[in-house]
Amino acid sequence: MDSIQYWKKSIRYSSVSDIGMRRSNNQDSFGVHISGTVRQWLLRGHLFVVADGMGAHAAGEVASKMAVDIIMQSYLKRTGEAACKALVSAVMDAHNRIRERSRRENAFHDMGTTCDAFAMTPQGIIIAHVGDSRVYRIRANYIEQMTFDHSLVWEVCAASKLSFDNPPYHIPKNQITRSLGPTENLRIDVEGPHRILVGDVFLSCSDGLTGQVKDYEIGEIVTVFPPDLAAETLVNITNLRGGPDNTTIIIAQATSDAKIEQEVDDGLKMPLKSIALICVTIIMVGVIFVASLLGDILVGIVAGSIAAAAIIAFFATTQLYLIGASPFAHTEFAGKAPYVCANCQPESNFANSLAKTLGELRNAIKEKKINITTKEADQKEQIAKNAIKINDYANAIRNYAMAINLLMRELRN
Repeated sequence: MDSIQYWKKSIRYSSVSDIGMRRSNNQDSFGVHISGTVRQWLLRGHLFVVADGMGAHAAGEVASKMAVDIIMQSYLKRTGEAACKALVSAVMDAHNRIRERSRRENAFHDMGTTCDAFAMTPQGIIIAHVGDSRVYRIRANYIEQMTFDHSLVWEVCAASKLSFDNPPYHIPKNQITRSLGPTENLRIDVEGPHRILVGDVFLSCSDGLTGQVKDYEIGEIVTVFPPDLAAETLVNITNLRGGPDNTTIIIAQATSDAKIEQEVDDGLKMPLKSIALICVTIIMVGVIFVASLLGDILVGIVAGSIAAAAIIAFFATTQLYLIGASPFAHTEFAGKAPYVCANCQPESNFANSLAKTLGELRNAIKEKKINITTKEADQKEQIAKNAIKINDYANAIRNYAMAINLLMRELRN
C-alpha cells in the first residue's frame, strides 16, 4: 500500500514521559498531533516532537515546553509551505523565541533544549533534529538511528572517521554541541523524506532511554510489543537500571487497514464543484471564440471575466486534491541517515538479561517485605522459561518483560 494511504486510523502510537529515579523534576517535554481528516493528513501528516531541556532550576523545563508548543503551532499554521520547509521553519521559530526569553529574563539565562520533530507525511517521514535526542526506525528486525548526535563524542568520531558504535571512552558522552536557545547561528539537521512501509516503527526519545538501554534492546522490545506496551517496558527497564535521568519516548507504527483505502480515495477525488467550474470555463472559452468571430468585444470581455473567475475558483476548491494527487511534488531528499544500524532479532542474551532483571526485582520486593500480588507475573515468568527451552526468544522476551511490567504496576499502586 502506498504511503499516501496512511491516515489516523492506520497508525498506532504511544507516548510517555517519566521523571526517572534520581531527578526532582522532569525537564523533558513531548507533543503529538494526529491529523483529524484525510485532507489535513495530505497537507501536514502526523507530527511528533520530543525535547530534552537543560538549565538551572525550572529553565530546562520551560525551554523544552516552549520548543514543543511553538513547533506544534508554527508547523500546523504554515500551510502555504511544503511540509519539510515548514518543519524546519517551526524549529527555528522555537529557537528564536527561546533565545529571546533567555535574554529577557535572568531566571532563564542560557536555558536550552534538544529537539527531535518528525512528521509522517504522504511523502514519507521527515525529521528536523538538534541535539542528542534521537529518532530510530525499526524495520524487518533492524533498528536504525536516523539522526546524528550533536555531541562532542559523535563530532570527534565523525572528524576521525571512527565508528559511532564504539566511541572513545575518554570523551564525555553528555556534552552536546548544538541546542535550541544557546547555539548561535543554529544549523538544523534535516532527514528525509524516507518512504514509510507497512509495519515500520519510528521511535523518538530523550537520552534518558539511550543512556541505559542499548539500541538492539530497544529494537527487540519494539519488535515483540505494540507501541503502548513497548513504551511502558522501556521506561521500566530504564528505571530498573538506575533511571538517572528523565525518560521520554514516542513510538509510532504504520499499520495496514483496508477500510481506510476508500476514505483516502474519496479524499483525493475531485469535488463536484470543481468539475462544474471546469464546465463553466470551457463554455466561456467557447463564448469568447464566437464573440471574437462576431466582433462583439463586450460579450468577449464578460465571458473572459467569468472564465477567469471560474479558473481561480477551480484552483481554490481543488488545492487539496492537487496536493494529494502529486504528493512528491517539490520534495527534495536530505540527510545521510541511517547513521547506526543494529540487528534486533529477538535472541537469548536479551531474554536472559530480562530474566536476571526480573529476579533482582523479586529479591528487592522480598527484602523490603512489600506485600503485592505476583500470581499473574509468576504465570508470565513460567511461560517465558518454557519459551527459552524451545528457543522461542520473542515469546520469552515478551513474557519476561510483561512479568516485570506487572510487578512495577503493583509497586506503583
